[in-house]
Amino acid sequence: MEPPQVDGAYFALPYNPYGCREDYSWSFPARWFDMKQDDVVLIGDELWEKIGGTGTYQTFVEAINELGHEYKERIYREFLGIEAPDRGNESQL
Repeated sequence: MEPPQVDGAYFALPYNPYGCREDYSWSFPARWFDMKQDDVVLIGDELWEKIGGTGTYQTFVEAINELGHEYKERIYREFLGIEAPDRGNESQL
């Protein structure tokens, strides 16, 4: 295609269960990417900031925390078919 229609391509993961890129240790994608160093890898906040600009990830987290409390029970019950675990006051990402 001329001119090229793609500005960039990435391996993107919307959430990082390890907290930060330096601690990422899932071995499956590491077969193809250096998950800690490759510029084409976007994990968690890096992905959201790339999509929406600075501050997008924090805005996303705040929205999830605001809506999550209201929908948590319903998500577990209707989509997962189980009762939500009782985790005390743990209601934020």
